[in-house]
Amino acid sequence: MSINTTGLTTAEAEQRAKEGKINTDQKRLTKTNDEIIRSHVFTYFNLINTVLFVLVLITGKPANGLFYMTVLFNTFIGVYQEIKARRVLDRLQLLVQSKLPVLRDGTWDELATDRIVLGDVVRLSSGNQVPADAVILNGYLEVNEAILTGESLSVQKNTGDTILAGTVITSGSAEAEIIHVGKDNYSASIMKDARRYKPSVSVLRQDIQKLLKVISVVIIPVGFILFVSQYRLPDLSWQDAVLKSISAVVGMIPEGLVVLTSVALVSSMIRLAGKHVLVKDMYSIESLARVDMICLDKTGTLTQGKMKVEHVVLFKDADMNRIRQIMGSYVRVFKEGNATDEALADYFEENTGYEASDILPFSSSRKYAAVSFGEEGSFYFGAYEFLFLKENPELKKVIRQYTMQGNRVLILAHSSNPVITGNIPTDLEALCLVILRDVLREKTREIIRYFVRQGITIKVMSGDDPRTVSAIATEAGIPGSDKYTDMSYHRLKDYSTTVMTKNIFGRVLPEQKKAMISALQNQGYTVAMVGDGVNDVQALKEADVSIAMAAGTQAARDSAEIVLLESDFSVMPGILNEGRRVINNISRASSMYLVKTIFSVLLSVYVILTSQDYPFLPVHLTLISAFGVGIPTFLLQMEPSFEHVNRKFLAKAFRDALPTAIVVFFSALLVDSLKLSFTLNQEREMTVLLILTVYAYLFTLYRVYYPPDRFRIFVISGMGLGVLSGIVLLSPVLKTSIYFLDLLIIVPGMLLVPVMIAAISGILDLLTKHYRIWKRKWSRK
Repeated sequence: MSINTTGLTTAEAEQRAKEGKINTDQKRLTKTNDEIIRSHVFTYFNLINTVLFVLVLITGKPANGLFYMTVLFNTFIGVYQEIKARRVLDRLQLLVQSKLPVLRDGTWDELATDRIVLGDVVRLSSGNQVPADAVILNGYLEVNEAILTGESLSVQKNTGDTILAGTVITSGSAEAEIIHVGKDNYSASIMKDARRYKPSVSVLRQDIQKLLKVISVVIIPVGFILFVSQYRLPDLSWQDAVLKSISAVVGMIPEGLVVLTSVALVSSMIRLAGKHVLVKDMYSIESLARVDMICLDKTGTLTQGKMKVEHVVLFKDADMNRIRQIMGSYVRVFKEGNATDEALADYFEENTGYEASDILPFSSSRKYAAVSFGEEGSFYFGAYEFLFLKENPELKKVIRQYTMQGNRVLILAHSSNPVITGNIPTDLEALCLVILRDVLREKTREIIRYFVRQGITIKVMSGDDPRTVSAIATEAGIPGSDKYTDMSYHRLKDYSTTVMTKNIFGRVLPEQKKAMISALQNQGYTVAMVGDGVNDVQALKEADVSIAMAAGTQAARDSAEIVLLESDFSVMPGILNEGRRVINNISRASSMYLVKTIFSVLLSVYVILTSQDYPFLPVHLTLISAFGVGIPTFLLQMEPSFEHVNRKFLAKAFRDALPTAIVVFFSALLVDSLKLSFTLNQEREMTVLLILTVYAYLFTLYRVYYPPDRFRIFVISGMGLGVLSGIVLLSPVLKTSIYFLDLLIIVPGMLLVPVMIAAISGILDLLTKHYRIWKRKWSRK
């Protein structure tokens, strides 16, 4: 095949870009502004609230439509925060944008993959993800096509072969010409989501969707039945019946919960961005908060990934000068390699002593590389276990001495056969051992101690000798580092027993990492995978949360949901704490929102069955929602809360909301039954009930955000003063003859308030204590 030695000219590339023959990135990380606005504005509950608002206006009492201000505010906040987060993420994405050497005007320049045009010549090497369909002009590649075919084994590609967009280069290097771009790529035609990130599994999202689905089905029939019930009451006009019904429906909708959730998560993404952490999927923050198992690669994660050759151990009659000549030619052949190849190049001076007639690049699945120097025969360099199938006790003993010290040991062997077939020659003879060393990252021991204190189990999966990995893990302080195994002896598909009995795994193949993570998930663990190499890609895709180092391979960065932009492992505790804080605070806030939903349902059922009038108006619930839930939970969402996240989000939120909802429900019943004794007309009755309800909310806030600190006390006290001020200042009759709150503060009726407040405190305390006792018993079952 003729080789394009100059590539396209700049003018040709610009023209093809204008013609649309450009590799537009199909992997959009964020939504556009229009998509964000539509997702927040055109929702089912916004539609319901809009209809209710119009009905309020028809009644001639627009003050009761204040709840719509909450809807508008929530929508605005949601749009503003998500657009702000999008801008931050777009800027960060530029830092990890995939780039490749592209031949233009006869020179090689690094270009972003979305600037590649049809006909460009690109240079690909191990760790790259193929940006577009291409044909190899020269070179040799091994390609993992699992993203398209599901087959985990690498496929060899030579000059003239086609490689497909989205596949991963596991070994070799080559120059290739782009033959398809954008939507014309093969992967785009058969699987539109082939290169997108796997959505994070979110208990939070699933539970909220379940809740909203139930509420959306219930509110319309309940609202209609309630209107009929209220309309039949002789003391209520049709306008009052409409307002009472709207009040019940508005109360059932947790209008701020969805917005608070999205705002809290995108705010968390922005805060993590400030720590140089790119979060691609906001729900991965939740998954990270639930993590109880972390799987780590050794090189580049626990260690700095900067290998160094310590020394060379010669065998028999091997001559160091000849070894230097062989290895110098070897490093010349494999220039663009991994950290090991770089360490070899630093130690052995590159030379032209031998010319390669055939090569077999290193592969993480094969664990060795090979080069043929013609009449000199072929030389194999890699892991002893994969090159020498027949054990040599003496050689194995020497290797063990070095691996137990945390060194990586590779062996150079010779075969007289100059042909490299992909099978191990039977006449392999060991020439020397190359001893390499990597060092721990700074603060690794502190980070491991933190994870251990948090009850998180740590497992290390590496392609190195298990004894080397065990020694490094011991140095890092990982518990159970002495429980290691060599995965080259494990060829089973079921690793469920192995992953539970061992903590350190060496000689792990990429497909084994994936299977082991799946086995841990089947045991009920929420698994995070931290890696940086092409051999980690399958495991990163399989894990509940995938974290990659920016300094790692392009394929690892593209596969991960979270990227550490400075490749700083020490930020991990901060990421975990951020996830726990945001999810725990959302969980707390959710229980506050559900209080209104539960007591509104209970009161609706009660008034329908008893033909009573509904005790609240929409404006009352607006005041309750604002000062009892919306404002305080928004202010308190940043509060420290680093305890373990409860797995059953919705069930816990309902259980926490139930005591307060029951108190509000029975308070309404009690006030209704005592109104004659205390000469409470409708306005006084609603005044007493409103104050009692707000007090129940504030008392619950105090209990939910216990123990109190200055800021919490300030917020809760401020909400109490705010609602009392609202009742006092806004209750007088306006000039338009509209009762703004339909409330009159009259002293005789208020004699009931202190008695009820004391009763509520006692009841809430009692309910909370019994609930906690019941929860402990229930959890044991």
